[in-house]
Amino acid sequence: MILTLSSPNFILFFIAVLLLYYLLPKRFQNLTLLLASFVFYLFGAPSYAPLLLVSIVINYFAGRSIYKQTDKKKKKIILISFIIVNVASLLGFKYYNFIGQSITPLLNLLGLKFELAGWIAPLGISYYTLMSIDCLVSISKGSLKTDKDFIGFCDYAIYVSFFPQIIAGPINRASDMLPQLKRERYFEYGVFVEGMQRFLVGALKKIVIADGVSIITNGIFSNMSGVKEGYKGIILLFGQLLYVIRMFGDFSGYSDMAVGVSRMLGIGIMENFNAPYSAISVNEFWRRWHISLSSWLRDYIYIPLGGNRKGRLRRYFNSMVVYFVCGLWHEPSWNFAVWGICQSIMVIIEDILVPKNKQKGNKRSNSIVTFFKWLYTMLFFYITLLFVSTNDIKDVGYFFRNIFIPVPAPILINQIINLSDNQISSDMSYLLLYWGGMLLALVVVFILDRKTFKSGLLGNKVEYNPIATINKKMRWLLYFTAGILILFFYMIEGTSPAPPIYINM
Repeated sequence: MILTLSSPNFILFFIAVLLLYYLLPKRFQNLTLLLASFVFYLFGAPSYAPLLLVSIVINYFAGRSIYKQTDKKKKKIILISFIIVNVASLLGFKYYNFIGQSITPLLNLLGLKFELAGWIAPLGISYYTLMSIDCLVSISKGSLKTDKDFIGFCDYAIYVSFFPQIIAGPINRASDMLPQLKRERYFEYGVFVEGMQRFLVGALKKIVIADGVSIITNGIFSNMSGVKEGYKGIILLFGQLLYVIRMFGDFSGYSDMAVGVSRMLGIGIMENFNAPYSAISVNEFWRRWHISLSSWLRDYIYIPLGGNRKGRLRRYFNSMVVYFVCGLWHEPSWNFAVWGICQSIMVIIEDILVPKNKQKGNKRSNSIVTFFKWLYTMLFFYITLLFVSTNDIKDVGYFFRNIFIPVPAPILINQIINLSDNQISSDMSYLLLYWGGMLLALVVVFILDRKTFKSGLLGNKVEYNPIATINKKMRWLLYFTAGILILFFYMIEGTSPAPPIYINM
């Protein structure tokens, strides 16, 4: 059983961690966090815990070697060597089968046979690998400043395995997080309440919206043509719209929960979303969506490849590489590779049609023009996300072949009712609570998201808490309503709610 931030058991786990964390002497704070992180990880991937530990030990001592080395050439050799070790580990454990299956025709020509590996990608390997590389590079550049001569082993181990982010990010930066772990943290009522509020908003997104919607989308996209009548027409269009909502609710919600948990522990971690569905270009969308990954790919792939420095064609090539890697990072499949390439093509088209000097700020002076820019951005994301929502390329073809087929109203209504069914009930009162609850949660999240977007603060790494702008009575009404909705959707989803979509990335 995987212990996630959205599971009921996590609340009991976290209460125990909080009590130990704040009641024990301050010198035990980091030890408490480290033990809590490994217990959390052991719930989900006990067989891969040794790999995580080995990665921590190797990269810690690699960092020490880089730090102590005074010869710049030798320092660079050590850095590159251990980056290769990290990348090789990621490729071996996560991409071995994908690479092997992709080159099988070539292997057959050479008289070789490819054998599928029996393992699955270790939990969180994509996240802790990128964070390990960031730490090594930061040490090499001298940008990682700590109070002592070097990072302690316990501090580094927490940085890599920190339980709020180990499963689904964000990808924290060593220069931001490690100095915080060197300091003692004290209970601050205001910060703790902000963390609880952020966790609550994240739970609304993840448990009510994303997990609620997943009941429908799983039914449609896991068996698109398998039902007797077949899913056609408006049900496919509606299902994809729900998947777009689910994708944001799931990933953004889990990131909010991670930020909230960290804040309750007195630790600030990287923001991962900044109202992406308010973007008016694909380029802007990727500055607001999965910010920690986008910025990592920019710093460690795009800029080293030459960034914007070597002419327009080279810049476009670099962009293609980054988005291709971005697609495959999410999942080792050609569906995701195509999805990443589509993003890069549109970003390049935008750059050709609207030069960068006219893109700055993405000004929203003309409301009609802004609306159509937003609409095109959302339609593009809606269409390209089909490569994510469907199981394979054939399902994408099925979608486009069948979306214009009319479906009689009685069949459509029966399909929606059947898809909404669960172990509790399928009568009208349940359906009203189910759809009404999701709609109410969507309205609340939209209002809070717009507040964040209009503030313009989150994108500038300034903490912003939209709930703090609501008057006291409305805040308590929000707490009560959110609590009731979360409990109701826990009942619908059972004792094992859906893990985050990005859990295997």
